[in-house]
Amino acid sequence: MNTGESGRFILWISLPLAVLVAIAACAGLFWAPTYAQEKPLWAAMGMGGDAVNLFVIVPVLLASALLARKGSVPACLVWIGTLVFLLYNFLIYALAVHFNEVFLVYCGVLGLSFFGLMGILPALSISEIANRYSQRAPVKTTAAALFLIALIFGAQWLREIIPALGSGQAPKGVAELGLLTNPVHVLDLSFVLPANLIVALLLLRRKPVAFTMAPVLLVFSTLMPVALVGMIVAMVLKGLSKDYAPAAMFAAMTAALAVLLARHLRSPNAGQDLPVADRRHARGL
Repeated sequence: MNTGESGRFILWISLPLAVLVAIAACAGLFWAPTYAQEKPLWAAMGMGGDAVNLFVIVPVLLASALLARKGSVPACLVWIGTLVFLLYNFLIYALAVHFNEVFLVYCGVLGLSFFGLMGILPALSISEIANRYSQRAPVKTTAAALFLIALIFGAQWLREIIPALGSGQAPKGVAELGLLTNPVHVLDLSFVLPANLIVALLLLRRKPVAFTMAPVLLVFSTLMPVALVGMIVAMVLKGLSKDYAPAAMFAAMTAALAVLLARHLRSPNAGQDLPVADRRHARGL
């Protein structure tokens, strides 16, 4: 992409994307027919996720887009991680929520997130990002965090799935949600958790691509517990749960990962000014 073209691309994607995410969130929160066909637990989780999308994800998306347009490489990585979050979540909305009047909005968010990622990846300079972060980034801590996330959630999902395979029945949680399968199991076991393990290994080997992928996964892993907090709070408010303890645990997880992400993106190399030519190129990111 030419200088400046990528920055315009980010804004062109982010503005309609933010509008569509806000529409989907407001529909879920304030328009009863959106989740009228869902089981109460699944509907409450959807509303909790909608609140987080509206009050957290949309501001993060727009703020990171504006800063990335000005040439901030960390903001660009945050923006990419936010798109990964939206891609993950709106795959679930589009495929695991009953057909409703917001269906095309779900598809719009899903498509814009996907093509936003496809459009920005060619503009990234893997070597430049690696040079900025490789020397002082918390490599071992970040790799350990990605490994731990993969192992904890992988073990939890397999703990639900393997006994169900033996019994010939769907896991209990799938029946409670009124779904055919749990889309979180599918996405995590097929894509997210293997990606965590692969990037952690590449990071320990100090492969250049890992210094781009690690912060993107950290952004995703920081935003997901926020969504889970919203879901748990919504379940409690709807009388479907009485336990706030998981919300506190996920809030602590968010805080720890946010600190780690900040350490990675604010490593001493990242604070150095780029040469003039590189700054001009970065404005295109």
